[in-house]
Amino acid sequence: MIKRMKVVMLLLTAMLVCSMHTQAQNMPATARLADDNGQQQLFLNTERAAGEDEPGGVTSVWIYDKRQQKVTLLLTSNPDVEGAWDRMEDGNTASVSLTKVAAADRAWFVPGEGKIIVEGCPDARNVWSYIIDLQQKTVCQLSSNAGFVGFAGEDETYVVMQSYRYNPDLEVGGRFPVLRLFTTDGRFFKEFEVR
Repeated sequence: MIKRMKVVMLLLTAMLVCSMHTQAQNMPATARLADDNGQQQLFLNTERAAGEDEPGGVTSVWIYDKRQQKVTLLLTSNPDVEGAWDRMEDGNTASVSLTKVAAADRAWFVPGEGKIIVEGCPDARNVWSYIIDLQQKTVCQLSSNAGFVGFAGEDETYVVMQSYRYNPDLEVGGRFPVLRLFTTDGRFFKEFEVR
């Protein structure tokens, strides 16, 4: 009886290992966990590291759905794309496609929504940030240049981003930080200078 139970346990363990292997067989073994919202996991995999002559590396973004036990490649960053900065006047964001995400060094789930934030530094200077709707597969590039800070709000979730501006007083010079709030749809809401 004990031998039979051991055989059953070994078979169950082997089936579990095979099942886990099948679930993740499409995702590279080098992918690293970026975030987990309880139902899904977000992974990033470095496809090509940035070099001295090439500041922007290439990263793939993967979603693992725990309920369906399904792995999906969402996008692969493209460091050769041009930023949409010229379309972002007055704090507006710009719609881009999944193939126009320049960098994906970090990523987070937006709490309670089927959206993620992806950001990276393709030009060795500014952080480019995006909100991606996982259902619609729409992307907006945010008009901020120093990265994601966190989430705020109770009735509505706001994405808090940091940017910098140069001091208009040339005698003082230098730059100063600005906190910018966006809705999770990517609409600019408000900003605060930090001086």
